[in-house]
Amino acid sequence: MRMLTLLALLLTIDVSPQVVGQSDQPGHLVQVGTHKMFVNCVEKETEPTVILEAGTGDSSEVWNKVQEQVEKFARVCSYDRLGVGKSDKVAVPHTADELVADLHELLHAVPVPAPYVMVGHSIGGIYVRKYAALFPTEVKGLVLLDSSHEEQFTRVSEISSEWAQRIASKFPTDPEGLRAQGFLPRNERLAWRFNEPLIVIEHREIPKTATSDTMAKQSEAVFHVLQKDLASRSKYGQLREAKKSGHYIQRDQPELVIQAIKDVIRESATLAAAKPGR
Repeated sequence: MRMLTLLALLLTIDVSPQVVGQSDQPGHLVQVGTHKMFVNCVEKETEPTVILEAGTGDSSEVWNKVQEQVEKFARVCSYDRLGVGKSDKVAVPHTADELVADLHELLHAVPVPAPYVMVGHSIGGIYVRKYAALFPTEVKGLVLLDSSHEEQFTRVSEISSEWAQRIASKFPTDPEGLRAQGFLPRNERLAWRFNEPLIVIEHREIPKTATSDTMAKQSEAVFHVLQKDLASRSKYGQLREAKKSGHYIQRDQPELVIQAIKDVIRESATLAAAKPGR
């Protein structure tokens, strides 16, 4: 199934999850409940810790270009969600809420000390926002890369009845099915707010298949609106463009991701120093 990339993954655009074959990547398995999860942490006596959250179907190796640079200035961890890469398989895929709970347990089992700067790609953006909402004292900054938006399915469905039918034929559009994946059903709006540094980076290289599909072009426009919305969710929010990137910004222009992480870490430290009592 062609899953989550541009909005509702635009359905016509060939941006399937790019699962990378596992190599000799460093890391180890950690017991989390009844399962084992793969985590790759580079220890450094610094804080915050950078947590890298991949998109649908991607293993932690999607972060290789970014992690090898971030580890030079910060403690950084990537991991495989259950059912992906080197982590245990599961009979039934976990819901978005369960995936966030898995990550929380993993970080405390390793252990990886908070505070965290979390970096989320595609649907991983939804997961790190959920994490920040549930554990606000642990998250001191966010970087979102071409992030899915909780309203994207209903927003894209509104483009036309034909577009709505395309989505319904490939994705669960019932309220409970959407909510289980982290999305909001029709008539519900995202209420999430964030009081820490936030940088949103969106792709600007348009897939070739979108140039000949009017609805795909319209979806690109909606995608941009939703990225602006995410950036507006924090008074410290910024929207940046990856002009030479498709959906996988961490591969196409890793330097932009690395700079955003540096900027969020710096801004987080500035805000912490400015708080009363410091």
